[in-house]
Amino acid sequence: MYLRALQLRQFRNYDQQVVCFEAPKTILVGDNAQGKTNLLEAVELLATLRSRRVTRDRDLVRWEQSQASITAQIERVGIPHELKIQLRSSGRRTLQADGQTQARQMDFLGQVNGVVFSSLDLQLVQGGPDQRRSWLDDVLVQLEPLYAHLLAQYRRVLKQRNALLKQQREQQKRGDPWSEADPRLAAQELGGWDQELAVAGGRLMRRRARLLERLNPLADRWHQAISGGRDRPDATESRGDRRRPGTRRVEGQESMRHRT
Repeated sequence: MYLRALQLRQFRNYDQQVVCFEAPKTILVGDNAQGKTNLLEAVELLATLRSRRVTRDRDLVRWEQSQASITAQIERVGIPHELKIQLRSSGRRTLQADGQTQARQMDFLGQVNGVVFSSLDLQLVQGGPDQRRSWLDDVLVQLEPLYAHLLAQYRRVLKQRNALLKQQREQQKRGDPWSEADPRLAAQELGGWDQELAVAGGRLMRRRARLLERLNPLADRWHQAISGGRDRPDATESRGDRRRPGTRRVEGQESMRHRT
């Protein structure tokens, strides 16, 4: 995959900017706050549809503008393609590939592949497990576009399950007659969401485990070359008994012991 050209409109600090990548390597040089990182962020969005810097699209749209766009000319297996992301302050996105609107994220993902190296990578070691899982998720989204759908599904189930749990707790505090009348019904309803959460989470965990199996030999080889063979790195996803507040073990399913 080759990124041939990039056009930004009302994106971050850019009004309109076209950048052509003709040389095998491109080095961005400029003053502080001139937009070097913003340009790289646009490439990251094309690859993952996510920004590691912000979570809201309104922060990607230029000040006092309602929408922004990122258009890329790429080449895959010698065939040119055009990709476009339309961002809106309202949060609604439009994705296009070769002029055709893509209804699903998974149909857009996988066409641009990118690898990011930055000082933020130190958080893979120094940060918490959430940051390491997020890094694995970003890699998997590029390798398996379906993973974006599975991740969104898991987060949706988790949000609904936790909303129900919060509602039940508030009803119990108020002494709601419904919650006292049939606690078994409330437990069954929550149990149904627990089961869905376990199934959705299990799909993510299996794919993360497979990715780590692929990455470990590569990391070991490079680490041996750097360290002179002194240490042997190994990465696994912990499935210990320590769970975060608000999660429960689900009997008969793969238990979810963390939130993503």
